[in-house]
Amino acid sequence: MTQKNFVELRNVTKRFGSNTVIDNINLTIPQGQMVTLLGPSGCGKTTILRLVAGLEKPSEGQIFIDGEDVTHRSIQQRDICMVFQSYALFPHMSLGENVGYGLKMLGVPRAELKARVKEALAMVDLEGFEDRFVDQISGGQQQRVAWPAR
Repeated sequence: MTQKNFVELRNVTKRFGSNTVIDNINLTIPQGQMVTLLGPSGCGKTTILRLVAGLEKPSEGQIFIDGEDVTHRSIQQRDICMVFQSYALFPHMSLGENVGYGLKMLGVPRAELKARVKEALAMVDLEGFEDRFVDQISGGQQQRVAWPAR
C-alpha cells in the first residue's frame, strides 16, 4: 500500500522581481508526518510556508495538497492553515470571535460556528475561554488559540 502525500512541491520557484528566493525546490511531506524547516534567516523557510498556504503564488512549478493541484487556488480553497510567529490575533475581538472569524467570513451559520469554535477551543485545552480577550491570556495560550483561529 502506498502512502498518500499531504503536501508536495514540484519544481517550485519563487521570484520577487529579479531576486530568486526559492529555486526549483521539490518537497514531499507524507500524510501524518511532522516536518521542521530549519535554516538561517532569509533562506526561504517562510516563503515555502506562504506558498503552501496560498499567501504567495509560485513563479514556476506546482503545489499539491492531499493529492490535488492547488497551485492556482485561493487561500480559502486550500483547507490548510498557517500559524504566524506573531500569532496574528485580533486584540479587539474575544477568543471565540478570533477562532470563528474565518468561518464567519465563509458564511457558516451561527449555530454551527458556535459549536465549531467550542470544539476548536476544547482541542487546544481552552474550553470556556470564548469570551476572554487576547490580553487576558498567557503567550502560550495565545499560541494555542492562533492555531484554530487560522
